[in-house]
Amino acid sequence: MPRMVMRRIGSVSEDTMREITATVEECYQRLKPHSVELLDLLLFGDSAQMNAFYARESEASGIMSQSLSEEFFAVHDAWSGTPRIGVCIEKMRRLPHPVRTGALRHEVGHSVLHGSIEHYVFSVAPPLLRASERFSLTRDTVFAILYLISIAVKDFEVSSFLVKKGYLEDQVAYSRHVLTTSREDLKAWRMAEGNPTAMTLCAAGRLKDAACIMAIGQVLNEPSIDVMAREFSYLSHPMMEHFLNVLEAFPRDLMGDTLSNVNTAVRLFVEKLLEPTFAGSSR
Repeated sequence: MPRMVMRRIGSVSEDTMREITATVEECYQRLKPHSVELLDLLLFGDSAQMNAFYARESEASGIMSQSLSEEFFAVHDAWSGTPRIGVCIEKMRRLPHPVRTGALRHEVGHSVLHGSIEHYVFSVAPPLLRASERFSLTRDTVFAILYLISIAVKDFEVSSFLVKKGYLEDQVAYSRHVLTTSREDLKAWRMAEGNPTAMTLCAAGRLKDAACIMAIGQVLNEPSIDVMAREFSYLSHPMMEHFLNVLEAFPRDLMGDTLSNVNTAVRLFVEKLLEPTFAGSSR
């Protein structure tokens, strides 16, 4: 069992702490064999404390970090070389038990599969470099696309891994929860329509939300692509078709290690979504 170094920031009860540690410990036991020896576990009383903590870290290091939206109460990183999980108790308490259990197990899965720094530093693959030159994409746009694709790939890998280890009900609940389109998603798309760069970034930003469902399609009661089509019906034609084409290829093409999978996903995204979006806008 990994040694957990716990830090409480804000008001976190002993009962809550025990609930979280019990879930985390059970998951590490189920996921054996693995190489995790040490885990930093940060428990935040509320979202303001959690957001402030990660914002300070991001500003100090210059590292792009995952947006801490209202849909997510737990996050994982390994920028220091040690797996670290952060949990917001305020957000956790709003969620049904299967969702929060699934989310905690999801982050434990990240620590097992992606608990070292090399899973957070990726080079821009040639297809994206060529597309950036062809369509005059800024450096910030290129790295944002790469980052968003990489976190989607890692979520796909974790969900696949957990289902293979026998976590089914909670992973279905978690995957359906993160898939749900928010008001912010709808607003972002309305603002992006007509701007190929903004549309591409919107789509890349939602890959993470969809990756988990694509990974666990074999345990759903209906084809995962049908679930996707309903949830992303707000995307205008042909963007929804491009988006679904990328996602449909994930289970077939992401079969290597994380670096290979990120490069494959970048190629799929460029060929199936980015290039058609920019080409269509120039007609």
